[in-house]
Amino acid sequence: AIVDMATVVVVAIAVIAVAATRNMVVAV
Repeated sequence: AIVDMATVVVVAIAVIAVAATRNMVVAV
């Protein structure tokens, strides 16, 4: 269960990072 929670957090951070990168690229 703990591992699942950690995985969800890591995936969420990765998705946010990708979204932020795309937003910056579009802004540029």
